[in-house]
This record gives sequence, C-alpha cells and structure tokens, in this order.
Amino acid sequence: MTDSAGESAGAADRFWEKCVAYGDAVFDVHDQVAWQRDRRTEMYEGWRMTAPMADRLSRTLLALRLYALSLDDAAAGRPLGEGGLAEVTLARAVAERPWPYELFAGLDALTPDAPRAADVNTLRLLTYDEVGRGAHTLARLDAGIRTVTGRLTERYRNPGLTLREVRRVLGG
Repeated sequence: MTDSAGESAGAADRFWEKCVAYGDAVFDVHDQVAWQRDRRTEMYEGWRMTAPMADRLSRTLLALRLYALSLDDAAAGRPLGEGGLAEVTLARAVAERPWPYELFAGLDALTPDAPRAADVNTLRLLTYDEVGRGAHTLARLDAGIRTVTGRLTERYRNPGLTLREVRRVLGG
C-alpha cells in the first residue's frame, strides 16, 4: 500500500467515525427526553431482537445513510468533507430512500471498530435476506430513524436542524 493510499484509507476511516459520532449524537439528544426514549425502546419489543441490539443497528444505519450521502455528493462533484457533513440537515439525512444495498458502497475500504463492524454485518445480512423478514426489519429501523429525526426537528422547532446543531446540544 502506498502512503497516499494509506492516507486515503485513514481519511475514509476518520470520515466514517464522524458519521458514527453524528449518528450517535442524534439518538443521544433524542433520548434526553425520557418519554421519547422509553417509547422508542418499547417499539423494539415486538421485533424479535433486544432493545440494545435494535438501538445499535438504528445508530449504525443512520451512520451508513450519512456515509452514503457523502459518497453520492462526492460522485456528483460536491464532496462533503468533515465540515460539510456537520451542515447536513436531519431532513436531508433521511430524505432519500436509497436501496439498502447502496448503503454499503465504499465500506469495504473501512475498518470500523469491532462492535460497529458486527452491526454493519448484521445490517448486510438483513439487506440480503431472501425470505423478506430482513427487509421488514430494515424498514422498521429506517422508520424509527425518521421518527427520531422528526421529533428532534419538532422539539427544536427547526426544520433545517443540522448535525452540528445536534452535537452542540451535547456540548460537542
């Protein structure tokens, strides 16, 4: 591997970690209101998975959406970069509904931490599940993300709420 390839891989990993951090921040800010957190975790009870697993998958799915959004912008000649990622609105993060398999583009070049890598692999299995239950679970996770982002834009009365503003609520 050349130095520039190594630097590129390192930059991609750092960008992925930013996507993960922003995804986590969205859920952490949402969960500051106890009844909304409780309602979200109660929703997971009928899903044949534990609430912690559903929470991790939801956070990872949002990070995947953000990463895919950045790849789409780069392909269109408008690379987001770390500063641009901070300015992405929650509405934009969930506006497009890419095919689930499109969310994994470019991830082979990344080396996420072990727990997050396991969540990515679980989401991949759900994506390529031929029986159909996986697609149903993905749709539920996606709907949960939309609910969380919708509640935040309502809570802060800001339809243009950005990822940077969400992080600020956490003091970051």
